[in-house]
This record gives sequence, C-alpha cells and structure tokens, in this order.
Amino acid sequence: MALSNAEKVKRYRERQKAKKQEALKQPTPPSEVFQKPFFEFFPVDEQLGSAYAQSLELGGIQPLHFEDNTGPETTTLDDILDFDGKNDAANFFGEHAGTSLGKAEVLIGCLLDAATDLAGWVNAYKKSEIRARIAEIETSDLSDAEQKRAALTEVVRLNKLLDGLDKEIRWPLPVWKVDDPTS
Repeated sequence: MALSNAEKVKRYRERQKAKKQEALKQPTPPSEVFQKPFFEFFPVDEQLGSAYAQSLELGGIQPLHFEDNTGPETTTLDDILDFDGKNDAANFFGEHAGTSLGKAEVLIGCLLDAATDLAGWVNAYKKSEIRARIAEIETSDLSDAEQKRAALTEVVRLNKLLDGLDKEIRWPLPVWKVDDPTS
C-alpha cells in the first residue's frame, strides 16, 4: 500500500531527527576559530567545583575530566572494533575526534541520550504503577457510599497524574554545536 504524502513527510522528519541525534555524538571538526584547547579553557580545578562535576557525582557517576587534549576515542568503554577485530574508536568518531573539545561534544550528546532514555523508563514505570493502582480500585469492593466517593476521588487524582506524564518538557540548553557556513 502506498504511503500518503503526510506519512512520507512524517517518516522523512523522523529520519532527519535521527540523523541530528547521531550528529550530536560526533565532534566538530577543528577550525582556525577554536585555537585554544578546551581543557586549557576549562581547567581541572574549575571542573571539580562546577555544576557539571557536582551533578554527575550526586548521581553516582564519576565525571570525565578534561586533563589533556585527547579525544573521546581515548575514554570510550565500548569495544569499537573494525572488521579485522582491531580497535576502531578513532575512526568511529571521525578524523577530527582527537581533541578535548571533541570529547566534550561527544559527552554532551551521550548524556542527552542517556537522560532521555532514563526519563522514558521512569515515565513508563510510573504510568504502569498508576494504572495498577487504578485497576486495584476498580476491582475493590465499593458497596459503601463513602468508600466509593473516596475511590472516585483517588481515581480522578491518579488520572491527573497519568495526564501529567503524557506531556514532554523543554529544557533550555546553551547551543554547543554550530555549523560553519564557510566549510
């Protein structure tokens, strides 16, 4: 069956969004504009007291420190192998990966993906639990008028919680990737 124009546009937009998400995990190629290495701009002593490090530590995650100008290929925990079974992390991140700025950009994209995925799992868990409580109320004995009134009030409250979980939030972030129109 042929796709309608609206379905084609929707699929196209989904593909574009997926490409954009993957691009967030790729470092920006070096340019003559960004000459000072990022690790010199954001030294370790500043990193330790930053909201970046403190927030990760509060979440139980050891922050990645930018101590030199190495790129994301030096810190990945995944085995990124080529067809011959050799480490291919450098090629995975592209030929311009090996800088502290590239490492920071890849980290931002990965943290955003991780936060989005974890938020989705927490959202699904909460919806499941709320629906289970509603089902318990529906199968409970509601012969007493007072119990029925309390149960209906609770179902209304639980349904409002479900409605709240159907929404998405927008979190303002500073732009960290720009496309150079001259390159």
